[in-house]
Amino acid sequence: MDTGHLEFFGPDLSRGPYSAAQINTSALQIATALAQLRAPLGRSADDVRNHATFIRELADMLAPDSAVQIGFTVGNEIADTVQTTIAAITGAYSVLDCWLADSVGGGLTTTLPATLSFSGGTVLETVVLGKRYIVLTPLSGLVTISVGYGGPKSWYWGVSRGARAYYSGRLGFA
Repeated sequence: MDTGHLEFFGPDLSRGPYSAAQINTSALQIATALAQLRAPLGRSADDVRNHATFIRELADMLAPDSAVQIGFTVGNEIADTVQTTIAAITGAYSVLDCWLADSVGGGLTTTLPATLSFSGGTVLETVVLGKRYIVLTPLSGLVTISVGYGGPKSWYWGVSRGARAYYSGRLGFA
């Protein structure tokens, strides 16, 4: 007889909290139920974090219009250029409002970068040249932006999707 112990994390779909009227809640509950197929789950903090990330990714794919998770990878300065990858991984196209800010929580920067270019996305509108853009992501959800500047400066990418603002780590220029 197997005496192993299985644990399932997340709500049972037959019990609360349940709200069929809110797609974001329903998507999270369905994703949690689907994620239970991965059991047994280890008890380490990394296993739990990875499982939670997996649930969030599933929920974002189930309800991409409600998905608001934005991730950033900011590279180091190389030849006066810093590359940032913005990730809006929902399994669908997304429209992102992107702007350079002087601080986390800040609005549009007052300083114009020397160069700015996009790859992996389509610029739908240049709102303020070199500072603010409306961008359509590809299905992969990954947009890479290269910013060039020839002196000491710090910026942050501000990104809005779904009426929430997210900020990248520091783009540092020496």
